[in-house]
Amino acid sequence: MNLEEARIALNDTIHSPVRLALMAALNSVDSADYQSLREELGVSYSLLSKHAAILEQAGYLKISKAFDGRTPITHLNLTRDGRQAFQSYLSALDRLVRGLTT
Repeated sequence: MNLEEARIALNDTIHSPVRLALMAALNSVDSADYQSLREELGVSYSLLSKHAAILEQAGYLKISKAFDGRTPITHLNLTRDGRQAFQSYLSALDRLVRGLTT
């Protein structure tokens, strides 16, 4: 992959800093709850919801709701397509970071 191909391969859906951080966090685990992600990423509820919805619409993220007693808990996890898209994004980014060296 040359630099042009790597640049073109960067996925605009993932490229946002919040979405990239969210994808990276979820790629390291099977799933995570909404509150933990919000605290770790240091973002507001509304910002996390907005970016999670974009990733869900793209098919990269699954959002599920459950209850712990009476307390609602929202879990997020990457889909298979999401994990593949994230790996492709990282490969393209790695190629760009290497610059003109091969």
